[in-house]
Amino acid sequence: MHESISRLNHEPYIEPLTVEKVLVAGNRGPCGGVKMALEAAEQVLEIVNGREPVFTNWDIVNNNPAMQDLEKRGLKNVKNNLNLIPEGSVVFWSAHGIPPDYRKIADEKNLLSIDVTCQLVNRVHTLVKKAQENGKHIIYIGKEGHPETTGVLGELWTDNYTFIQPDTEISTLELPEKTQAVVYSQTTLATDEIKSQYEKLKTRYPDLEIPKRWDICPAVDYRQEAAEDLLNSHKIDFLLVGGSLHSHNSKELAKKAKKKNIPNALIDDPRQIQREWFTKGVKTVGATSGASEREEDFQLILDWFRGNGIDPVIYLPQIRSENDKAFILPQKDIDKLKERYR
Repeated sequence: MHESISRLNHEPYIEPLTVEKVLVAGNRGPCGGVKMALEAAEQVLEIVNGREPVFTNWDIVNNNPAMQDLEKRGLKNVKNNLNLIPEGSVVFWSAHGIPPDYRKIADEKNLLSIDVTCQLVNRVHTLVKKAQENGKHIIYIGKEGHPETTGVLGELWTDNYTFIQPDTEISTLELPEKTQAVVYSQTTLATDEIKSQYEKLKTRYPDLEIPKRWDICPAVDYRQEAAEDLLNSHKIDFLLVGGSLHSHNSKELAKKAKKKNIPNALIDDPRQIQREWFTKGVKTVGATSGASEREEDFQLILDWFRGNGIDPVIYLPQIRSENDKAFILPQKDIDKLKERYR
């Protein structure tokens, strides 16, 4: 009936939304390291004020809207091609960390470096270097090609580490004999996958050293736990994740819904929403966002529901309390930049 009336009025029929409520995860959004990196970028671009280009070796954080905003203000992303950075320039080292040879190049080219490497990533760099100095063989679990993985492996001799991915078959793994091995990992991997790999590694190599404190970022872990809560405790029909497609930790959140055969989508802009996602009996939507997604971008996604008459949007309490105070700005680097214009 509605469709025939629409045809008489020469208007396309718009199928109504079936969503009754949106449940928002308590632990979501930017972690302390991301907030620190973006705040540093804001300060640096304000200080420079268009007087010269500011470069970054990679996305400061893996978030497209944030990077687009920064690039409009003069930030230039060279995608790890340091040849594109002129001598004497200002350059950011992204939150994912960098291999040590980048610092040598920076010295040779007299670059003014603003280092916003996440302190948890820096911790892994320090640990693998120390383990290598102590004669240990390092197993590193990460995603091939991810900038964090590239940075950490750059610290190691090529014959002194074994790189595996979360889905690597451990039963065929061969480690050097008579050498103590220790395992570390990328900070943004899925908690359950890492646990599984650790258990398989320990079964195959009982003498393998597994540090008591593992390397998954607590904020990433909490966001995964909160997503699991949405999926297991609240009977959602669709999981909507705020985050960019190249954000590994955001993809891991969407993957949790895929494993349970719950419809899902990963977006960083409300214009990417497809109305038909929410017209086929989807009544409860779960919404969360990755650790590199700005809260203002996530709110724009929620505004799409509000603008379509979906009420209420219910904010769930945090599952874990979070402390961002430990992530401090690279003040010495910023102070050097201020001196540049005096």
